[in-house]
Amino acid sequence: MKAIKFLVFLFTAAFLITSCNKVTYRKTAGGLPYKLYEGKSGSRKIQVGNFIKLSLTQEIKDSVSFTTADKMPLYLRVMETSTPYDITELWSKLHKGDSVVATQLIDTFIKRSPANVPPQYRNGDQIKYYIKILDVFTSDSAAQADENNTKSNILKEEIAAVESYLKNKNISAQKTPSGAFIHITDPGTGNAIDSGKYVSLRYKGTSFSGKVFDANIDTTAGDKPLLSFTIGTGRMIRGFEEGVKFLKYGGTGTIYVPSLLAYGAAPGTELIKPFESIYFEVKVIDVKDKEPAQPQGLQGQPQQAPAGH
Repeated sequence: MKAIKFLVFLFTAAFLITSCNKVTYRKTAGGLPYKLYEGKSGSRKIQVGNFIKLSLTQEIKDSVSFTTADKMPLYLRVMETSTPYDITELWSKLHKGDSVVATQLIDTFIKRSPANVPPQYRNGDQIKYYIKILDVFTSDSAAQADENNTKSNILKEEIAAVESYLKNKNISAQKTPSGAFIHITDPGTGNAIDSGKYVSLRYKGTSFSGKVFDANIDTTAGDKPLLSFTIGTGRMIRGFEEGVKFLKYGGTGTIYVPSLLAYGAAPGTELIKPFESIYFEVKVIDVKDKEPAQPQGLQGQPQQAPAGH
């Protein structure tokens, strides 16, 4: 808990230091209270249709539930309509360089729509948002170019960090085209796993902090089905699929995946931290030229997939 609070302190201090001293206390039309720390005078004001680049940390009951921290910022399009008592009400009030601390009170949600409040929330709980507007773009192409450049720079840093991790552990690995790595213990036999092939795997996914977040290797507990999917359909995270393509039938190995080739800022499970790299131990159980026809009545049912898919 101390570490989480320290992170919020550093984040808040950083964007307040880069803002002017003028602080405005306000409420949106929907009743959302916020503190505005104004940036540089004359900066571009956010308009409907603009694209904004922002850093954001969400804190629920004194714990950070989401943060861009010093990693990948968010890119959002400003819509004409907003949701009452939501941070989307803030965008049209802000300029490039502005910082905001906004607070949602669970009491307000309970008064307005008690049936929609998740059971883990109680009276007196708060949700806080720490926001800084990093840039404002008037076109989708400009925002996309900036986002691609930011992703490229962050991915380079993550790839270097994974390489260092492997070197420190004396693990030999091959690099995939995008920047994941695979340590092959048995390459397997037969034809290569190319785009369009239908593969079935046993796997175990582990975060770099050592937490197993998903697995179907141990079949003694619930007899989990194989993970089966067609290569090239985009169903799997990019780094995982690229690593699998280095194996053949019966092959085994461990795939190390930088976060931007995995789950990035929103892993979808508390077992993986935002922007945390992960690795998968895999064994190729079967390789077919194409997905077999499903029995009648099972058409369209999804296959088992790693957490987050």
